[in-house]
This record gives sequence, C-alpha cells and structure tokens, in this order.
Amino acid sequence: MRIRRFLSRAVQGACVWLAAATSANAAEYAFSTYGLGSAAFGAGVTPPPGTYVTEAASFYSASIGATVSFGGITLNPGAKVDAFAAATNVLYVPERKVLGGHLGLAVTVPVGHLDVEATLGGPFGLSRSVDGWGFGDVTSRVQLGWEHAGFAHIFYVQAVAPTGRWQPGFSPIIGLHRPGIDTGWAFTWTDQTKKLQLNGSTGVTFNFENTATDYRSGDEFHFEWAIGLEFAPGFMIGVVGYDYRQISDDSGAGARIGPFRGRVDAIGPGLTYTTLFGQTPFILNVRHYTEFNAHNRWEGGSTIVSGTLRF
Repeated sequence: MRIRRFLSRAVQGACVWLAAATSANAAEYAFSTYGLGSAAFGAGVTPPPGTYVTEAASFYSASIGATVSFGGITLNPGAKVDAFAAATNVLYVPERKVLGGHLGLAVTVPVGHLDVEATLGGPFGLSRSVDGWGFGDVTSRVQLGWEHAGFAHIFYVQAVAPTGRWQPGFSPIIGLHRPGIDTGWAFTWTDQTKKLQLNGSTGVTFNFENTATDYRSGDEFHFEWAIGLEFAPGFMIGVVGYDYRQISDDSGAGARIGPFRGRVDAIGPGLTYTTLFGQTPFILNVRHYTEFNAHNRWEGGSTIVSGTLRF
C-alpha cells in the first residue's frame, strides 16, 4: 500500500504539467494561453527522478454573452464554441538536486479542433460557422519542488510560443499568436491518517502583444484547487475547481471593444486511479468543470482526461 500511495502522488505530480490548450478565459478571442484545470490532484508534487509521458484530451463547450474580439473582427453576444484538444507532455526530472529541491523540465505539444458559430458584428450581422484542426501553441516549463512531512510545493515558470494554427478573421484558430509567460506556486498537503489530500495552485499569466492584430491582452490571475479522499489504495475521488480574474486591461490599436476584463469560476468532480503495468506506474486522471459567474468570457463546461506513464 505504501508503494501504491507513493506512486499515486508521484505520477499525479507529473500530470499537472499538462495545460489543456483550448480552455477558455478572457482577453483576445476570450481564450487564454493558460489552460484552467491544468492543476488538480498532486498539484504541488514533483515526481521522483525519471521521464514521464502524459497523453491528455480535453473537451470544452460554451457560449458567451458579450461581444468578442476575434482576429481583428467582432462576434456579437450569443456566440457558441465547441473545442477539443489532445496533447502530449514529456517531463524530465534529473537525479541531481538544486537548492535542496527536485528540478523538473517539461514541454507540451497540443493539437486541437475548434468549431465556432456566431453572428458577426457590423451593419449586416451575418451568421456564420467555422471549424478546423491544427497544431496548438507549444508550452515549455521549468519548476523546482520540495517535500517535507506530507507537504509538497513547487515554484514554476512556463513560456508559450505562438506556434499553433492561426490566421486573422473568423477562422478556426488553434494557437493564439500571442506569446506569454506564466509563473506561480502550487502545493499539496496529505493527511495519511484520514486519507485526505488538499491541493492549490496560484499563478499569473503575463501576455505579450499579438503583432498581427495589434491587440495586447491583459494579464491574468488564476487559482485552481482540488480536495480528494482515498477510498481504496490508489483510488481517490474529490472535488475540483478554479477561479479566474483578468487583472489588467486589454490594450493596443486592435482592442476596439475596450478593456474587456474577464472573470469566471468553476467547480466539479474529479478522480484519480493509480495502478501498475508490470513494473511501470500508470495513473488515470479524470475531472469535469462546470463554469459560472462569467463576465466577458465564455461560460460552459469542460472535461479533461489524462494518462501518465513513467519510463
């Protein structure tokens, strides 16, 4: 049981590296480069030295009650979006410690599909739909983590490169053509007696200008949390959620609809299951978020499913 519990926490630490590329927030397109719901169980854990590969899929369906700036044009309130993203994440944790903690280096490569139905702004108000596949924006990340007596925490920095499918106008954008840096802190506290796990992750995304549309999205604050109980060895069920606030105004010549500060909250169920394939640990992680309290952004529901193997 101790081995299974250790593997569960270790591989959960690998899972939180994966950002769902199509999770929606505010800013240009009412999307963010940081995927809300990326951190949940094991948020503050850095796994033992080794290489970890995570495959994940996310599904997001939502509508918006505000005007949206979309690639240099505007979409009227009532637009709908269905998004799917699949991503591969590779995490490497070297043997050598840094400042007494474990270093982690990771890269995430996503691919996705976007389907949008909307009425375009302007004098004619044409109703249109568009959909398509493409590569998303590649994210690289470095973290440093420590653990002591059931409490683990990390500091991280991740950068987003504008590598995804993008073009101006009403098009099925998969990448956002917007570089960004996200930095933050996450923790995991485990009470082994009560089989209880508390997790939190807080960070700020600093956005750079989309040079093609002259639109600079404001900076964004996000907080994610997860509370879980271990009902059986390797099997944990709990509640997950996130809170998002845009903390500075959108700006630039392309920001024609104003500061467009957004907010949203979400809550839902989550579970993790850890097992062994021979001698190889594997963890399945499933969670669903229902959004509420949205302003100047999409509001809907998202489901994230991921599996991680240690090599």
